[in-house]
Amino acid sequence: MYIAKIATSVQTVVVVTTSNSAESTETSLVARVRIAIKDAGVSHSEVARRIGLDASKLSKSLAGTRKFRVEEISHIAELTGVTTDWLTTGRTARPPRRTMVADVPPSLSESPADYFADDFAGDTRMAQADGEAALGPASEQEWMSKGTRSRVTIIAAAWELYADLGIAKVRTEDVARASGMTASAVNYHFRTKDQLLQAALRHSLDIIAQTRHLNDPADPAAVLRHFARLHAGVDRKIRRVWSIWLQCWARAATDEGARANLTAVYGEWLGMITAVVESGQRSGAIRTGDTSLMVKALAIFIDGLGVARTTEHMPITDDEALAMLENYLVAHVLADGDTSTPDPRIPKPERVAAAGGPDSTS
Repeated sequence: MYIAKIATSVQTVVVVTTSNSAESTETSLVARVRIAIKDAGVSHSEVARRIGLDASKLSKSLAGTRKFRVEEISHIAELTGVTTDWLTTGRTARPPRRTMVADVPPSLSESPADYFADDFAGDTRMAQADGEAALGPASEQEWMSKGTRSRVTIIAAAWELYADLGIAKVRTEDVARASGMTASAVNYHFRTKDQLLQAALRHSLDIIAQTRHLNDPADPAAVLRHFARLHAGVDRKIRRVWSIWLQCWARAATDEGARANLTAVYGEWLGMITAVVESGQRSGAIRTGDTSLMVKALAIFIDGLGVARTTEHMPITDDEALAMLENYLVAHVLADGDTSTPDPRIPKPERVAAAGGPDSTS
């Protein structure tokens, strides 16, 4: 027997299902939570911060590998402007909005089938004006307080400067000029350069999470394939992400504080990948076995490729990078007989090409 008791501002709702339907109930709840977050125009990382939950735990809950706690559902409902009754039971035809939250334009409300397609459209959106891209959709800008908006603007400006010029060369005055603020405003939000650097590192994590939709469990193999394509370094913004990672790795080698910051953020990154792999293992799309070891091995392979692509000490073309990542996924991660559709821009895996077999067409 599965019992969930949800407290709302006006009533207490008790949802009782049999053990046979408990899984489908949880799946429906997760789907409604995803819809509420998407319609509110709030990023997953921001939701995690606002409700006091680790980003990796939110990622696992949205992927179906961890159940939401009662208080988390309540906080998400309040944050996204829907009722806990709708999140837990879906009794109304659409998410009931509280008056404090404005409805999001239809263009921001998409079906789950649109999520993966948006990843590729996101590559084009990355070329937008930096200020606009940093703040996100208009609905999210309206949702932010003035202080939060200023903080996000500073982080985005610092992130670009750190990536393009180098952390050591960037001064507070440079960040202030790039963000259109005063040096005192930058110092107000970030008392030290280390604080701003940690925020910039987390900004890299936010960018990765937003562009590869790691919380979409519908096709884990496709998610990992797109994740691989992004990390091959074929996108300008992801190349900046690699620049930040590389510089933080170098600092972590000799600085204990930098090492602690990097470990915390990198742990969240691994948590998001783990959620996708676990989802794929449950569905049969990804091989069973030691999940932790599989994730670490994949991370090490990607990190090594990222270093080579960023430093250019080894000439690797876009096609070569994509082929290497696809070959690795086929050889070590994806289940035999995987039927997911690979990105057509990724060259055919070597073992398939050698056998003269056709590309996957499903």
